[in-house]
Amino acid sequence: MRATRRRPRNIDPLASPKAVRHVCDLAREHLPELIPSLQKELIRFLYAVRHVERYRATDTGRGRPSRWSRENLLKAAGVLRSILERETSGRVSLSSLIGQYVSMLTFPSDVTEALVSGDINLQEAAQITRLSAVRLDCTLTQARSTRTDVLQAHLRMRSSQNSLRARVKEILGETVKVSSEGMTQVVAKVDELLEIDPADQRHFFYEEMKRLFYAMREVEPEDLDDEVLERFMAVADEMSNVLHSIDLKRRRREAKTVKFPL
Repeated sequence: MRATRRRPRNIDPLASPKAVRHVCDLAREHLPELIPSLQKELIRFLYAVRHVERYRATDTGRGRPSRWSRENLLKAAGVLRSILERETSGRVSLSSLIGQYVSMLTFPSDVTEALVSGDINLQEAAQITRLSAVRLDCTLTQARSTRTDVLQAHLRMRSSQNSLRARVKEILGETVKVSSEGMTQVVAKVDELLEIDPADQRHFFYEEMKRLFYAMREVEPEDLDDEVLERFMAVADEMSNVLHSIDLKRRRREAKTVKFPL
């Protein structure tokens, strides 16, 4: 049986916080009054740019009002797109910059070092970054030690990206338990939300979860080629982060209920 081999690694010149900041600095030279300099504000601004690119001006009911005007956000998008075309020869799109590369600005230093050195790629770095002190419920030192162990084992075994993702999920205890009974409860929640308020958009969440459930039953292994897997995993990681934030919010709410019982 032939052993699984990792693909030859090509170092991505944009896969470093320094490179991302350089692109943002170039944009700030064109729009000094618009592009924030503080990292936290810069990230919020870039996410607002991505949002305005996704939705038409008529979709005013989606989310909170932006701090920046639509005109300014579109102007920044045009500048950033021109810079990326010049700096990456069109290899990296604006959507990829904001959806994938900007997250590097918040990566812990140990992960960033491995990424910049070329030991791991951007997707692998994003997986290892998920092993944070908050998710592991431990100290920062313990979380860093866990990441180091996982990284060293990954490099020593020359594991694939999917193997790394599976290992991270195992450590975080992210198991999927879906049953027909559970899906019946989901459908009931959707019907209840629509009956109470047809304009309540929260039912979209349950509808998408239901669609994923049925996809798991209907999709066959031969339907999943490398391109499909790569596209799915890119959005699955972001969805996992959203679900984790929902879980944290729920646990905090339950903790308050226990602490201050009615």
